[in-house]
Formats: sequence, C-alpha cells, structure tokens
Amino acid sequence: MTNEALGQQPSNAFPNNGAKYWSSRNDAVALAKNSDWEKAIPLLEMLTKQYSDDGETWFLLGHGYLQTAQYSKAVPALEKTLELGTIMSGIPSASAPSNDIMIKIAQCYSALNDNQQALEWIQKALDFRWDDRKSLIDNSSFTNIAASDAFKKLSGEFRQAGLSRDKQWVEDLTFLLSEIKRLHVDPYHKTSLGQLEQQVDSITADIPDLTDQQIVFRMMQLLASVGNGHNFIVPTHSLKGSFNRLPVSFYWFNDGLYIVSANERYQHLIGRKVISVGHTPVLQALSAVGSINARDNEMQQYWLAPFYLSLPQVLAGLSLVDNVDKVLLTVADSKGKQETISLTGAPFNFAGFPTLPKLASDNNPAYLNNKSDNYWFLNNKEDNYLYLQFNAVAQQKPQSLAQFSREIKQRVIQDNVENLVLDLRHNSGGNGSIIPPLTRALIHFSEQNENNQLFVIVGRNTFSAAHLLLADLNRLTDAIIVGEPSGSRPNHLGEAGWFKLPYSGVWGIISSQYHQASKAEDHRIWIAPHLPVTLTSEAYFSAKDPAMEQIIQLIKKHE
Repeated sequence: MTNEALGQQPSNAFPNNGAKYWSSRNDAVALAKNSDWEKAIPLLEMLTKQYSDDGETWFLLGHGYLQTAQYSKAVPALEKTLELGTIMSGIPSASAPSNDIMIKIAQCYSALNDNQQALEWIQKALDFRWDDRKSLIDNSSFTNIAASDAFKKLSGEFRQAGLSRDKQWVEDLTFLLSEIKRLHVDPYHKTSLGQLEQQVDSITADIPDLTDQQIVFRMMQLLASVGNGHNFIVPTHSLKGSFNRLPVSFYWFNDGLYIVSANERYQHLIGRKVISVGHTPVLQALSAVGSINARDNEMQQYWLAPFYLSLPQVLAGLSLVDNVDKVLLTVADSKGKQETISLTGAPFNFAGFPTLPKLASDNNPAYLNNKSDNYWFLNNKEDNYLYLQFNAVAQQKPQSLAQFSREIKQRVIQDNVENLVLDLRHNSGGNGSIIPPLTRALIHFSEQNENNQLFVIVGRNTFSAAHLLLADLNRLTDAIIVGEPSGSRPNHLGEAGWFKLPYSGVWGIISSQYHQASKAEDHRIWIAPHLPVTLTSEAYFSAKDPAMEQIIQLIKKHE
C-alpha cells in the first residue's frame, strides 16, 4: 500500500444539497474527460471544498492544475489524492495509480525548479514499483535535471565512462537483478533470492567467454526462472546483443508444429510440418524452449515456444544448432516426404508476439479476416448470431471502445440478437482500464433475456487484460466458453513493468502487480472451455473454423 488508512479521519463536512453536488460532480468529470479544464477546475475546487473525502475529485483537480501549468496548486491536490486513493480512469493523459501520481508530483516540482523534491518523488515512485522507468529517458518534463547523474541513475540511463565491454555487461546484469527485486510483485514465488544471485554470479563469471548475444540468452534464462507470464526480454532493437529471426514462423497445432508464414523466398514451405530442429526431434526442441519461456501455464508454451524456435540465437543457446547462421530444419510435406532445409536469420521488428496468420487465399474464415482491427463485429442473420472479435485491448480510431460497446448494445436491441459470439482467440491484452464499457454491454446482453446465449471463444493467446475480461464474464455471466484452455490463470501475477538496461539497451518486462480476477480460493491453472474445440493443421489450411462450426450447431439445437 502507498498510503495509510488508519489515522485518516473522515470529514464532518457534507454538501448542503446532495443532488446538486452529484450533478456538479458529473459535470466536472465530463468536462475533465473532454479536457475542458477552464470550466472543470472551478467546479472541482467547489466540490473538494464541499466534500473533502473523495480521492477522485482531488485527482481531477490536481491533474487539471498540472495540465494548466498551475504547479504549486497541483502538488497539494495530488498529495491529498495519494492520502485518499483513487481508481479513476478515462481521463486523457491521466493515469491514476499511486506511483503514476508520484511522477506527476515530481513533474510539478521540476517545473517549479525544486530539483531535490523532483528527484525524491521519482525515487518514491520507483520504491512503489512504478513500472515505466524507461519513460523518464528524454522526458521533456524533466529537462532541467536530465543531465544530472542523480536523474540518470533514477531513469536507469546512467553510464560510467571508460568501462570495458565486460564491465558494462556486469553493470547491466546487476541492473536487471535490481529491477527484478524492485518491480516484481512476488519475485521469489518460484525461485529464491539465493538462486537468482547464483545465476547472476555464474553469468558474471562467464561473460569474458560469451558473445553479446549469448549473454542476452543467459539473461533470458535468468528472467524466466522467476516464473509467470509477464516476464520476458525482447531480444531485438537493442544497442548490443540483438537476435535474428528466421524467415519462417511456426504454429503448434494439436497434430504438430507447422510453418504458417514465410517471406517471399520461402513461400513454398508454408504448410510443411516440422520434424526436427537440427538433430533434435521437434517436440524435444519445443520442450527445451521452456527454460526461457516464463509462463502462467502450459498453454503459453503452445503459444510462445514456436516464436522462440524461430530465433537462431535461442536455438544455439539451447544447443539445438551449432551455427546461428545456418539453421537446419527437417520438414515434411502433406504426403510425408521429408527434406532438410537450411535457413538464415535476419534482424526483425517486434510488434507483439505472433498470432495465427491470415491465409494467402481469399477464402479466409471470419476469425482470420480482420486481425489488424482491434475490435469489429458482423451480424450473421442467416445463422442467427452477432460475431464480435476483440483482438487487442487498445483504442481504435475513429471509434473508441466505449463507443463501440454502446453500438453493440444498441445493435443487440435493434436486431433482437439472441446469440452473441465474443472471439478472444487473438487477444493477448493491452490497456485493461478501457474494458469496463464492453464488459457492461456483454453482461447487459446476457441479462436482457434469459434465452440469450453468450459464447466466448478463447485459446492460448487469451492473456493479460483480455484474460481479465474473460474472468469477469466467467464469474458474472453464464457465458459458454469455447475452444482451448486460456493462456493464464484467473488469479495471476501480471502487468508490464518495463525495463531497459543502461549499457546494452536490452529491454523487456517484469510482473509488477497481482491480479485477483476471481475469488481468493480460485486456484484454477486456466479457464477451461465448456465446449472444448481444437484446431488441426488440416482445418486451418482448409480455411475452416471448428469453434464457430460447433457454436452454430449449438445455436441451431437451441432454436
């Protein structure tokens, strides 16, 4: 906790006219959401005077002062917010977690040229597991202190001049361990401090004999040993030690590992089954990847192990190949004829972990058609269902998720929808604070008519913020869950605490929060489907969607 409830006495002052207060409060929130601070601030000043125990009005007032450069007024308002607490969301450029508010206070002090207070508040935020440390780098709010060593140490960008290559890696390794200790909400749930330190000592001793990429691989193993799914290094776009990626990507179907996409030169390999990596049978190779794949459950191994198998430096680190520039794969065509191919990796961009790609043909099922859209829907009146695909928990122009949710709610009433299918198969999370309008719309549909059926399609990729939505629907509705087990647990260690190592620029995330999306005694390792449906390679390459086929059968049976 960042505040203390005991000793915080409630005010005896209450508004004279509660209805008028409530109306003014609604107006103030609406004005804040539209960033109309000229009108919002006077209302919020009045509201906090009439009733001083609401952390949300203090938060809006403090943020409004910050946005209008009234820094000396912003500080006490934001400090009062910290005393009371708030969970407000939906305000542009405003983030309500306590450690984010501490950074806002630091920004105010920096603008007031009180550098010492600015540094102290940044330190407070870091002490309370502030999870966006790397955003301090090149942050315009701290221009006047950016050049100081004290600020660089807080931002994680301090680099001592004249260090040798090996000493730089030792410093990065030390920084990584310190971030695990600082950021992770429960760093020793799977390992111990002693075991982590032993790994660090082992890597340190080996650094002189390791390449940069081998050091990054060992760091990946270190972070993976902490356990749970929100712990990983993204081994690309760093100053040193970046990995390459093969020109093909894989997917682990229930009948094996297949090549599902490739660059132009290797298009002919799409659809081939992978038999071995180097001289190692493919299932053994996939199992070996577990040493760097921190995960909540084994569905994440099905999801992410194929990605890691496409990185030659990972294959070399696991002793699956001898040469990172020449990766040998044995593949088989549809008739079982095998051949061994040699592939070379290349630098790659990372825009999130891969999902099942769209087929090259024009005959794609709905779940593959609009994967680049964060959310979209179609109303299939012929088969009597509305299909809503939610691919990423992020806003999409020109329609916000709240606006989209209202449209869904209206369309359900307008078209008398009786069956709604929510597809979360591609959704591995995002900004969970924007989900509530969609949750409410789906609960409204479920409760509107006792004959209405809500189906939720899930799988290995259903993770993080998307999994929180799934857990809510599982707990609050009678939704029929279809597909594979989900990629996380109902109650899990999560959130993305970003880090960037100072010398190498290696970056990744560490779990910084605990999410209890279900009852405290819920120990499920995943949310299991009520209607289990798997995806075979034959179904995928034939443009079939077994999950939707099963749902349509249920709908027809229910009619």
